[in-house]
Amino acid sequence: LFSHLMSYLWLFFYALLGLIVNAVHCLDNGLARTPPMGWMSWQRFRCQIDCQFYPEDCISEKLIKRTADRLVSDGWRDVGYRYVIIDDCWQSKLRDRVTEEITADAQRFPNGIEKMGEYIHSNGLLFGIYLDYGTLTCEGYPGSMDYLELDANSLAKWQVDYVKVDGCFSPQERMPGGFEDFGKYLNKTGRPIVYSCSYPAYIDWRSNASVIDWERLKRNCNLWRILFDVQDSWSSVLSIIEVYKKFGSVLNPIAGPGRWNDPDMLILGNFGLSKDQQRVQMGMWCMLAAPLLISADLDRMDSFSENLLKNPYLLAINQDSGGHEARFIGEQHGVQLWIRELEQEPQGWSIAFVYPVDGGGPIHLPISLKDMGVKNTELFEEEDVYYSLTDVFDGSVFGKVKLDEKFFVHVNPTGIVMFRVHKETMDYYMDFYIL
Repeated sequence: LFSHLMSYLWLFFYALLGLIVNAVHCLDNGLARTPPMGWMSWQRFRCQIDCQFYPEDCISEKLIKRTADRLVSDGWRDVGYRYVIIDDCWQSKLRDRVTEEITADAQRFPNGIEKMGEYIHSNGLLFGIYLDYGTLTCEGYPGSMDYLELDANSLAKWQVDYVKVDGCFSPQERMPGGFEDFGKYLNKTGRPIVYSCSYPAYIDWRSNASVIDWERLKRNCNLWRILFDVQDSWSSVLSIIEVYKKFGSVLNPIAGPGRWNDPDMLILGNFGLSKDQQRVQMGMWCMLAAPLLISADLDRMDSFSENLLKNPYLLAINQDSGGHEARFIGEQHGVQLWIRELEQEPQGWSIAFVYPVDGGGPIHLPISLKDMGVKNTELFEEEDVYYSLTDVFDGSVFGKVKLDEKFFVHVNPTGIVMFRVHKETMDYYMDFYIL
């Protein structure tokens, strides 16, 4: 009896040890339950470090402070844009000779990176920063290879809330294990830090999806860049949407609360997109449950772009608690059909019609909700159920239709039409039958 008891105790001990080891080695920070929202410097400001000729645009304390101020004064923070993320080129060219820590460039950040974070926090915002797993960052600043634990401890000391870890100057075969190790060190600090991993963008998974262990990825990262950098152009935005269209069977199942596919920054408010094309990027990033990280000069943001980025209907779809990623249904007459299930609205969906053609005039497409993949799961017979369609770009009610009833959508070239769909309530049916 004693020997059996000891055997059970040892089994219990090893099981407990396994749980402890797993907790240490896997990201378990409870963060990013909805896609992160905020501002990131890279796409608009790149690695501009010449503060003499570009005093407003160089990566500096001045730029970050004025952006934080704008996020508060113009109401961005209040609608959810809370992260202020400094991308590459904030660092000194060499680590500290004594501590070996990464330090901020002394001329452009004269008060240091910790004080920068304090300023951001004092505005009720969250502080994000950039590192690179390799020997150097993409722009040649000190990388984190061989300094993973030290750099994780530095982030905690600086009270960082979000870290983007890039993958330049590092061998692909070391990335999965190296990024996992860094997540372990982040956990060990006890500081809750959203962990953004860039390494899938460096691996040709589109030729062979199995080269990435997606389950391992989502265990160790809150979000991950799936592709190359977005550029300020329609062709760039469209190419990203095409990847989701083609590889949805890979990407859809791995996304959800605490783990997000990241198609890169929002480029609204810059120079390369028309108004219709800006609607496409914002609409599809919300459909795809993507992080909403603006990369633009908020001091020069036009009212159209600002209102689109703050659109409450779009933000509600993006931040829906279910975290479901939109599915590509198919194409009709060159129009892409997309649907996303919404958790916060029982029997609710968002649907989008994207017309990527860049010539000619608007297309008039007859379509039904059944064509879009909407299904009736209630007790009412299908022919008795009505659905309300709300245009998410202006909040107007498009109409009420039955599941198989055809309606027309009119989509501009390089444009989008997008509706929030919800089943009518019992009150509506009672009124309908009384009438």
